[in-house]
Amino acid sequence: MYIKDKKDRIRELLLNLMPPLFLILVFALFLGAIYRTADSSLQSQQESLLKALRGGAVRTYALTGSFPESLDEILTDYHITYDHNKFIVEYEPAGSNLMPALFVIPRKNTKEE
Repeated sequence: MYIKDKKDRIRELLLNLMPPLFLILVFALFLGAIYRTADSSLQSQQESLLKALRGGAVRTYALTGSFPESLDEILTDYHITYDHNKFIVEYEPAGSNLMPALFVIPRKNTKEE
């Protein structure tokens, strides 16, 4: 009889723990999905910004015969804006007739405002 009571108590304890454990598992999966979505969104923004900057450089070359001398020229001429807290943009001109090196680097610690 003692063994049966002990098994019943263990079974009852497990049954009582199942709902909170299930909620914790669902919450963990939900948080994981949110983080994956945020990373995917940041990567998409990075790719879009790089594409817009390259497109601006190429359009300037097509119109004037030379690539822009600075990043500010592209940003101003084509009204491109980006979140300076999320990305570092590097623009290295290689000459008036050579495509400049463009890099869009996500910052490690971005704060959502």
